[in-house]
Amino acid sequence: MISMEEFLGLMEFPEEWLEWKMIPKELMEMQLKNYRPGDEQGAEHDRNGAFHWWLKRDPSKEQLMNLVKLSFLDPDQIMSSDVRKYIVKARSCDQDVISLIDELANRSGL
Repeated sequence: MISMEEFLGLMEFPEEWLEWKMIPKELMEMQLKNYRPGDEQGAEHDRNGAFHWWLKRDPSKEQLMNLVKLSFLDPDQIMSSDVRKYIVKARSCDQDVISLIDELANRSGL
């Protein structure tokens, strides 16, 4: 079976997912269980799934802030832009989260 580190590398997860403890055991087990060799061709689907896994769990403001930052680090900015539309609908989203999105969008030229 593939290791968590191998999986995250193949699926192009930015290392900050681990650094910021945004890959809990339950999420990792689910993604590893569903992995099939060749899935890396559609790696954005697994990363998108990780964002939505969090959003379904009513994340805290701090977790939303991390998801915002992770969305700007993601290699697929089209998918990430869509994820941000869901982040702003989360219960814990407030003006700080929205301001972070605006700041990072301006900084990255998006």
